[in-house]
Amino acid sequence: LSHPKWKEVSKLLSDGFDEYRKNTPQGYSNCITNTISAVQAFLQIMVNGRTGKDKISKLITEGQKKNIIPNDFFTKKIFENIESIFARERQETGISHPKKEYATEKNTRTILNLAMIFFQHCIQRKI
Repeated sequence: LSHPKWKEVSKLLSDGFDEYRKNTPQGYSNCITNTISAVQAFLQIMVNGRTGKDKISKLITEGQKKNIIPNDFFTKKIFENIESIFARERQETGISHPKKEYATEKNTRTILNLAMIFFQHCIQRKI
């Protein structure tokens, strides 16, 4: 994300990829947290103009109401599921909560890929 308004998002993503490259369970868990935080920061900037307020599910709903992010049936279903997946992974394997287990490389790659698709889908609308 090259635009200066995404600086905080890019920093979180960069930190996430740095953690992923450590190839350790701790690094994978750190990556999960950074990546999902990047998605949340991205939505906060899109919807509120700055970071610091609201959860992913509320931000998606608000963004769709404001027609800032896609609101078609297909997108609604995908975003509904993505939010659920992010919440589960962050809670169970991320570092923002007491983790039940460490994240695996496979789960971490899935979260990274979902985040990239999410960003691309939201930004694509602005073109």
